[in-house]
Amino acid sequence: MFDRLPPAKTDSLMALGQLMQADPRVDKIDLGVGTYRDENGAIPIMAAVKSAERLLIDEQISKGYVGPAGDFEFALRFQEAVFPGLEREAGARLARVQTPGGTGALRLALQLVAQANPGARVWVGAPTWPAHLPLIAAAGLVAKTFQHLDAEGRINTAALHEALAQALPGDILLLHGCCHNPTGVDLPLDAWRGMADTCMRRGIIPLVDLAYPGLGEGVAQDVAGVRAALALCEYALVAVSGSKSFGLYRDRLGMLMLLSASPTIAFNTARTAAGQARLLWSNPPDHGAAVVRIILASHDLSAQWIAELRAMRDRVNAVRARLAGLSLQRLDLRSLPAQRGMFAMLPISSEEVRRLRELHAVYLDDSGRINVAGLNGSNFERFAAALADIDTLVVPA
Repeated sequence: MFDRLPPAKTDSLMALGQLMQADPRVDKIDLGVGTYRDENGAIPIMAAVKSAERLLIDEQISKGYVGPAGDFEFALRFQEAVFPGLEREAGARLARVQTPGGTGALRLALQLVAQANPGARVWVGAPTWPAHLPLIAAAGLVAKTFQHLDAEGRINTAALHEALAQALPGDILLLHGCCHNPTGVDLPLDAWRGMADTCMRRGIIPLVDLAYPGLGEGVAQDVAGVRAALALCEYALVAVSGSKSFGLYRDRLGMLMLLSASPTIAFNTARTAAGQARLLWSNPPDHGAAVVRIILASHDLSAQWIAELRAMRDRVNAVRARLAGLSLQRLDLRSLPAQRGMFAMLPISSEEVRRLRELHAVYLDDSGRINVAGLNGSNFERFAAALADIDTLVVPA
């Protein structure tokens, strides 16, 4: 039976990781996988997380199920940490379901959309996170793409407005909440407000992928656009990941926030989402959520987490600034400091990416996307020399 399965599509980043693992060179530079790395190239565990884990070990008395909707206290505290005061403003129109990471939240949101409106189309700016389109297809929905950036590398507001003009009531607009992956170029606040106003008037529902709060300019600044949209819209879905902000990648930390037109609709939507979660993963993993609940319930641990998150953000922004200062003849990196988050798109071709990999052991996606956090004091100069090589020797078409 399984011999009838079509050849599996290989995830580009997984394939890149396999290539890098097979490379015997000891000075390899990994700019592919989207995890934060510190100045030593390690994926660190936050001190606030370690302290909370010690408390959890001492205090936890059960490993019983948390239920399909997850840990209510965690979800409420997580929401309040990212959107302080929103519970008071939105009240019972807002509901939450804990999920296995931001990916689980997106999958659940799309499943809920497919159940409510099987004909809904999902509009998404391209390029986008590689898993977005497969997730949309897996839910049985149709994706419609438009250009996220214009020819100058700025937000393509004309393309966004054209997409909204074509969208039908009940369609979904998928947006990156902050720190756009892969471009690092976010919607400005006025564009968020204009988008939300149009969605409200035309019955289009925003679905926000909020994966990196706090890694751009600060949590409040990073979610300002999302918050403006939530203030204007009757309906919205926000998939929030804590994997990056707390460094809890393997613990799959996330939640889906559901904003509805009334408390009655919100209650039924949350119960329906929990029912879908029961079929998708039964119960969400508890460890990461319990750790974050402990952190956010403690003034001292919360302050420590915020300080550590600020240090991560400052390091990434410092690397961006250093890249922008490179003296290159053809490659223009001057826009990098204005971008936000861990990712950036280098203006290079797939052939130049291949050259970086084969000649310099620099590993990045064929699209030119790099994880800025993969650079540090020990490998930056080698990476700069590799860029200078392709900048000088490869003639643009």
